[in-house]
Amino acid sequence: MKILTRYIICILSVIAIFSSCAGEDIMLYHEKEPEPEPEPQPEYYWLLESVDYPESNKLEMQSRDDFTLTYNDADSIIIIDNDGGDYIRVDYKDKFFSFSRVRNSSATGRTSDSLLIYLNENKQIDYALHVTNIETFKDGELISNRRTQNDSTVCKYNAEGYMTNMDHYDYSGNNNSLSYAEEYVITDGNITEVTSSAGYHHIYTYDKTAYIQSASYVYEMPLNTISIKSRGGCWFMSSLPFLSAKYLGKASVNNVSRTVIKKIDRNGAESDYADIVYKYVLDENNMLSTATLSGVVNGQNIPDNYVSKFSHFGKEKK
Repeated sequence: MKILTRYIICILSVIAIFSSCAGEDIMLYHEKEPEPEPEPQPEYYWLLESVDYPESNKLEMQSRDDFTLTYNDADSIIIIDNDGGDYIRVDYKDKFFSFSRVRNSSATGRTSDSLLIYLNENKQIDYALHVTNIETFKDGELISNRRTQNDSTVCKYNAEGYMTNMDHYDYSGNNNSLSYAEEYVITDGNITEVTSSAGYHHIYTYDKTAYIQSASYVYEMPLNTISIKSRGGCWFMSSLPFLSAKYLGKASVNNVSRTVIKKIDRNGAESDYADIVYKYVLDENNMLSTATLSGVVNGQNIPDNYVSKFSHFGKEKK
């Protein structure tokens, strides 16, 4: 009886082993349903939308108003809305584009500006013409249209595509009316010096990070300097940050970490005017969020938390 019992147990063990193997074989060769492909995530790029400057600027730097930008489908600026009052429209043609604004308007008169900006074969600014017109109305009819300004600015570039000179003339077409000039020194792909005929010499130190386009709107950057202030509000000069992204030659490859400004007297001697250090903070999209200035300008310490704030918006890549 014991022998029979052992025999039955052996048979059952063999059956159990084969059953287990068969089950594993079935699992090994069972075709699983394919997992669904993940939905592609849209990719975005970012455009500058607005800049908010510190509330007060009593440091004798180029004063700027907060602004908001509007773009067309080609990502070119079409409206510059300054909180200080200017509402600038930008129109594009084949070989030139224009800025236009109405400075004041009433039932009896209107003052308007036009800035015509002509491009060379490399899509760089060749020269710009600025005209101001004062129109007078009576009973809704235009009775006079007087031009009060007619100045121009010429830009020059080197073989590598960097701007080297910018000359401003009080009267378009009259080379004897040169009233202001800036000269740029390029070193290792960066604008390292700007010297103006207004008597300022900017010396720039750069970090090793890749150039942030929005930083061109920060105080005392190249093309946004105190030298412009001495021009008494030249519209082209004050618009340079809006033009630098695409039209004023190659941009620097790195970011300004420090600006030293020297004042030049009539004999050519230089004295200390400003020493400014910059700290940049990027947002989660790696775009400029804030730029904080510290240091000294014309004998005054820059206040704590002297911060310019930047906002950007995303556009989906097509």
